[in-house]
Amino acid sequence: MKRISILFFFIFLFAFGYVLFSEPSEIETNGKNRITDFQKAKRVLKRFYAKVGKDFYCGCEFEKDEEELGRFRIKQDSCGLQARKDTKRQSYIEWEHIVPAYSFGKSRECWTKTNCEVGGKLLKGRKCCGATDPEFNLIEADLHNIVPVPGEINADRGIFPYGEIEGEPREYGLCDFEVNFKASIAEPKPEIRGDIARVYFYMEWRYQIPIPDGKRKLYQTWHENDPPDTFEIRKNEIVERLQKVKNPFVEGETSN
Repeated sequence: MKRISILFFFIFLFAFGYVLFSEPSEIETNGKNRITDFQKAKRVLKRFYAKVGKDFYCGCEFEKDEEELGRFRIKQDSCGLQARKDTKRQSYIEWEHIVPAYSFGKSRECWTKTNCEVGGKLLKGRKCCGATDPEFNLIEADLHNIVPVPGEINADRGIFPYGEIEGEPREYGLCDFEVNFKASIAEPKPEIRGDIARVYFYMEWRYQIPIPDGKRKLYQTWHENDPPDTFEIRKNEIVERLQKVKNPFVEGETSN
């Protein structure tokens, strides 16, 4: 089982408690989910991670950028992170959907609509769904599915499913994350593979988003080999308080 320090754990409790009880106007109740869109979800996550900033993929520390308000700059020396090509984008945190928006948006009418005009602008795909589909907004804003990651890695992973890549072709410095563009696969470090699997199972259970073809057995193995640690369990409990829905796979209440 993965370990986190006692100090980091208590910082986590304090910080997320701060999120729960501050600025309630930004956490509006709306049926099944208090967070009604992706922008609100990011505001909540930014307040939390401002206190306990470490990215999901590489474990890099980060801090508020004093020049670009609302953004977090990665402390690359804290984790040995390097850019593959895009140094600027790799310097900042972005908010990654473990299950990509494409996976839960592509089959929706708003995603393929050709005449989606909003405010005098013609929108397509995800932008159209975000502007016209409240259910899409709720799914996109689900806090169980959103994590902070380095920007370039977010772009490189794109909509690829997670899997295992032969060898260790490291292109992001010491960060244990690989992308095989030809095979359309992204490989995360072993310490977060169970976390990823449980989010995929949750999104299937909650929203009927299919597991990527040929990945169910692999994700089940990840789930078994990398059980939830204290941090993941506590985060699940706190997200449940915000959204009124927990990930039952974290607590072993649902088998896949």
